[in-house]
Amino acid sequence: MTEKIDTVIIGGGHAGLTMSSFLSQAGREHVILERGRVGERWRSERWDSFCFQFPNWTIELPGYKYKCDDPDAFAPGREVVRFLDGYADFIKAPVRSGVSVRSLERADNSSRYLLKTNSGAIEVANVVIATGPFQFPAIPPVSAQLPGDLFQVHSSNYRNPTQLPSGAVLVVGSGSSGGQIADELIESGRRVYFSVGRHRRVPRRYRGRDYVWWSSAMGLFDQRADSLPSVEAKNWPLPLLTGVKGGYDLDLRRMAAGGATLLGHLRSVSGNTLGIADDLRDTLAKADVWFTDLKKLVDDYVTRIGMDVPSEIPPAEGLAEPKEISNPLLELDLKAAGITSIVWATGFRNNFDWVKLPVFDATGDPVHQRGITNLAGIYFLGLRWLYKRKSFFLIMGGPAEDALYVAEHITGKSLG
Repeated sequence: MTEKIDTVIIGGGHAGLTMSSFLSQAGREHVILERGRVGERWRSERWDSFCFQFPNWTIELPGYKYKCDDPDAFAPGREVVRFLDGYADFIKAPVRSGVSVRSLERADNSSRYLLKTNSGAIEVANVVIATGPFQFPAIPPVSAQLPGDLFQVHSSNYRNPTQLPSGAVLVVGSGSSGGQIADELIESGRRVYFSVGRHRRVPRRYRGRDYVWWSSAMGLFDQRADSLPSVEAKNWPLPLLTGVKGGYDLDLRRMAAGGATLLGHLRSVSGNTLGIADDLRDTLAKADVWFTDLKKLVDDYVTRIGMDVPSEIPPAEGLAEPKEISNPLLELDLKAAGITSIVWATGFRNNFDWVKLPVFDATGDPVHQRGITNLAGIYFLGLRWLYKRKSFFLIMGGPAEDALYVAEHITGKSLG
């Protein structure tokens, strides 16, 4: 028998829970379908030493703040799980764990929708897709061409250095995951080759304040998607940050000074030989522009409002340019380098194949206005730049404004 429910939220992460809080406030019948447990990706897709990249004082959902002894510290992953579990209890979220949605389609001869799950079918009037932007590991196709005896793992399944066979490691991808994992491997004594791509270098702290403090004070997290200079700006890299050991700059030049070999992006595979693009110099130069621009933005803000903060104290001696800049390595023999494993820190991609509805553009991205699609009753929540920069972050309310907007659209009344 097909179950009938007014509204179903798909995804039990912070976006889905936030949506639930507003629907409960409105007295609207709903359930959350979660393939695993509340905050499953925080539980099973983070490495052992992972720490949240934003300070503790930022962790907040509607009516609920993270409680800790040090608001300026960075919570380990298990604490983020505790926070989400606590929030689910706080709002009495109607979560059904272990339920995987296999398809979403129109119900026959109806304006309603049919969800097919591993535990049966559900007919619904409204569906909020809150599965987030980190759904499916994005591993380059060249991975299939690598030697079969090479250990390969995506960052979502990496746990610690002992998981990898002895030998050198190639880390591919220079976002926060790649930077943190490469740093951990270097500190563990591993020989590390680091294939880097476009990344957004920012100072962890500047002029006495954390990067996130400055971003919040300057209103960057409340920047709206429609204010961006171009559509492409939505896909600019996220800031390269770490909260490990109290937070510090993830500086690729420092990693090179510590023994890592920096490479351009991985271009091709032929047997045991990797083809490397000659783009390392350009990549580091562009990252430096991000770094300099952020500091100038802060300096201008400080001057404009007359803040009394310390001036920047430049380092006594800057890091030398890695030798790979002047003499780039364009081919890498895996055997000769002693590389026995690769960590793919190459990010994620959306996976909406199960949504059998015309709500996507030619690239497969959802088409919506602040989470509301052209199909009555179909909504998205928790995506990057859904409305504002903070729309998918677990900080400062994150998706709260969007969830409230969608809830008011579903209920037809103001909840503010």
